Amino acid sequence: MRDRDSRRYVGAVRTLACRHVAHESPSRVCPHLMDPARHDVSHVRLLTGRLLEYDLACEQCDAAGSPITLVEVCEGCVGRLNEEAEDGSFTGWRGQPGIEERPEAVDRTVLSWRLPAGVGSVLDLAAGAGGSWLVLTEAGEIVELEPEDDRHTVVATGVLIAEPDYESYSGLPLTPRLHTSAGGRFAAVVNDYGRHGRVVDLGRSGATTLLLDSGTYRTNLVPFSLVFAEHASRTVVVHRTDWNHLDVHDAASGQLLTARTPDEVAEGERPPHYLDYFHGRLHVSPDSRWLADDGWVWAPVGVPAVWSLERWLNGNVWESEDGPSWLPLCERAYRWDAPMCFVGDDRVAVSGIGSDDIALLDGIRIFHAATGTEVGTIAGPAGALFADRSRLYATAAGGLEIWDPVTGHRTGSVPGFVPTCHHRGAGQLGGVRDGVLHRWPTG
Repeated sequence: MRDRDSRRYVGAVRTLACRHVAHESPSRVCPHLMDPARHDVSHVRLLTGRLLEYDLACEQCDAAGSPITLVEVCEGCVGRLNEEAEDGSFTGWRGQPGIEERPEAVDRTVLSWRLPAGVGSVLDLAAGAGGSWLVLTEAGEIVELEPEDDRHTVVATGVLIAEPDYESYSGLPLTPRLHTSAGGRFAAVVNDYGRHGRVVDLGRSGATTLLLDSGTYRTNLVPFSLVFAEHASRTVVVHRTDWNHLDVHDAASGQLLTARTPDEVAEGERPPHYLDYFHGRLHVSPDSRWLADDGWVWAPVGVPAVWSLERWLNGNVWESEDGPSWLPLCERAYRWDAPMCFVGDDRVAVSGIGSDDIALLDGIRIFHAATGTEVGTIAGPAGALFADRSRLYATAAGGLEIWDPVTGHRTGSVPGFVPTCHHRGAGQLGGVRDGVLHRWPTG
């Protein structure tokens, strides 16, 4: 018999439509997928509305427009179809997944503060010191905003770097972006999809401590790889210095902390530790132990990866290339530059369920940083991701959604509020729209 809620087979072993004597799979299939004369038949997954459970049908049945006949087969046959899906035979989802709701009390009060006229047009928002925020403006200034005191202060000027020779790829514009360190002393202004940037010390009147150059190869395909972290009582900045190379510098002095001496090799040979990987947007865990990278490899395939900052700086200078803590989390054809975030100190949430951008389902996959093991899959979240230790926040068309990253339940929402930045120090999410700073306390 079949349990109607879980669709898990709970009866005896029997002969199934695939001619195997076995337990039936929770997923049914159309008969064409069991025809031994047809190999590598492309198929779609038919969501049943019960969480992520699905049936499978060939594209012919899917396109027919009439009810699809489905038969019960064994777990092994469905497993084979899912393995073939990794080679491109899976072409899309149909229907909607089931989303479990567990409503919790949410204070939906959004704090709004109109920016003073002197601030000008805002390009990006980042966390500042204490409860303040920092904005990057079109005038090339970094301005500290203190909404509780109705005050703003210019803390750095002339920080933008022009790239007049920039050539867009697939319409990706050169996009100035503001990064800040925990505590707000240091900031970096970089050009996403470009080559250049700078690190400035806001504690020393915005003095530049490091000029950044990410190289010339395919930079217009990825955001500028950069993140601040805290290590050994100092702030460090991790950033791309070539398409497949990252370095770490002391943010205050500009001192290089990851100097490498490559071995000499014969002409035409690849050196040891060569990494065939295009670094993308970087993320750091709240405790600065782990780094995550939303990079890609040819053909192209997005390969989010994670590794230990501690091992990199204190043990193995090649850790970011081929160290034992460097772990690929998953592979997604033609999919990178997608939402990611750390959930607590040791889990990484990656946007998109599936292995190909033409067959991705809205949702997230959660991986353990130390092992690379997938520990959770949640259908539903689709936009920018933020998280604290107990909740995951995702932007959506109607506003902000709140999720439990352990159970997968959607627990609440804040309609109309679409943040772009998480201020961990202040315990707030924030965004600037139409000259107004909007803030919502995460609780």
